Amino acid sequence: MLTFAESMNNFQLNINAIVSGLYDKGLKHVVISPGSRNAPLIMAFVRFKKIKCYSVVDERSAGFIALGMAKQLQEPVAVLCTSGSALLNFYPAVVEAFYMQVPLIVISADRPSEFIDRWDGQTIVQNNVLEPHVLQSFAVDEELDELKTNEIFELINELYDVCNALLKGPVHLNVPLREPLYAAKDNVFEYPTPLKIKAKEEEINEWEIGFDGEEFFKAFPKVMILLGADENFEDAPQLIELSKRHFAVVCADVISNEHFMNSFSNWELIFMKANSEQQVQMVPDLLITSGKMILNKKLKKLFRNHQPKQHWHIAESGYFADPFFTNPQILTIKRQEFFEQFLKFVPNVISEYYNTFFQLSKTINLDFINHSFSEIGAINQVLQQLPNQINLHLSNSMTIRNCAFLMHHFKKDWSVFSNRGVSGIDGCTSTALGFALVSDRLNVLITGDLAFFYDINAFWNQLVPNHFKVIMMNNSGGGIFERIDGTEGLEELNPFIKTPHFQTAELVAKHFGLSYFKANNYESLSVEIKRFLQEPKASILEIQTEEQINIETFKQLKSL
Repeated sequence: MLTFAESMNNFQLNINAIVSGLYDKGLKHVVISPGSRNAPLIMAFVRFKKIKCYSVVDERSAGFIALGMAKQLQEPVAVLCTSGSALLNFYPAVVEAFYMQVPLIVISADRPSEFIDRWDGQTIVQNNVLEPHVLQSFAVDEELDELKTNEIFELINELYDVCNALLKGPVHLNVPLREPLYAAKDNVFEYPTPLKIKAKEEEINEWEIGFDGEEFFKAFPKVMILLGADENFEDAPQLIELSKRHFAVVCADVISNEHFMNSFSNWELIFMKANSEQQVQMVPDLLITSGKMILNKKLKKLFRNHQPKQHWHIAESGYFADPFFTNPQILTIKRQEFFEQFLKFVPNVISEYYNTFFQLSKTINLDFINHSFSEIGAINQVLQQLPNQINLHLSNSMTIRNCAFLMHHFKKDWSVFSNRGVSGIDGCTSTALGFALVSDRLNVLITGDLAFFYDINAFWNQLVPNHFKVIMMNNSGGGIFERIDGTEGLEELNPFIKTPHFQTAELVAKHFGLSYFKANNYESLSVEIKRFLQEPKASILEIQTEEQINIETFKQLKSL
């Protein structure tokens, strides 16, 4: 009878150790882009059975699908490709994962080192090619004819711990593979048992408020709690209580997943409406932040030009990108623990600072957006029709901005997501699809026409689930660029900045077997949104608007 090491060549056993090592650390999902150089890795993953495998041909789409899965699951997901430019097509998703702190494990097959830069097919320099946008790069020793499973387990253990630390992010594992690649194809695959290596324990510093609360708030009477982008679903009753007290002003970003904690659901519009004098009054004495980036450009500009007296940022990982250039004090404490302490000192009175926002909030009236059929008017109607308990995905450009202006329609149990790490339009559909693949909820993507057409390969697989629905706002191309200050009258605007087109989603839907609905006025939208949501299959609802009406409506919005 053959021994364990003899029943399969050492080369394949070493590759199998990568898979069993990742599973032992907790990996449950891998997105695989087909190829030949990665065949030993494909066989190892697919035959293992304990890790779910997804086949996605387009590497760019595959990277974003894996990203969406990792964001939904809050745990590492792997994505695997063959050698050459295939790896570079993962890069947009890797960069997004890096800035959004999403645990993504990128695995690339590679050619032997002696063939690199020798004009050999599908061969580039792959080691460290994703830096500086990965937390760390790793490489398997390319001499795999000797049994090296213990070395591989140690490498996988370190790789997974780096990816899944308090400061999460992508890592890259490069695996050079020599031919023959299919020598083990007829074997019954065996998987080495990983070493039991104790995971590193990360230290979290304790922090306690050490001041006289009454005296402190006399010196810092204007307090803002600003909640940035976050996929964290942590319950925070202290924040809800702070919002109810009306002393501090709580502002939650559109993708903070804490929109229900806002002191004013229209705070994005408050910053738009305020004149320069009022804006200065809105700068807090004490700014407390958590989460990641903030969408609101006016707020960022204001806080950069008129900085708060003090800025505290809560981050267990100790990391903060300092978007306001305030050099804040970083509090490495669990957010809930911080607010449990902080709440004890906050006065239970309505502050003048709160009243500044309250008075501006009362003057905002959005009735005008329903007068003509515009993008924001259509989204206003759509948000009111969407059901409870959904994952709502927003593409970049005008889509996420329009939804930020309409947060008063957001239901408490909605989870809201967008690729704001780099804020690109590439991969918006694929990321939302990745969410849907590992979620039982209805997943609804609201996207623009350019983002939609840019990422139609998201549908080029057998994975699209019935509970995935896309609402596409079609303004015939890049309408946001006509609304940016300074582009009016620009000779190069059309077609080099704005990108006009005459495409619709109807044939795309037909090609990929999706149900299709269309609306071009409020009456048809009222009917079609109901049909769209009731449709049992994956569906596309295309909403067509006239760009000139969109521009005029946006001008009215800016001049509130």
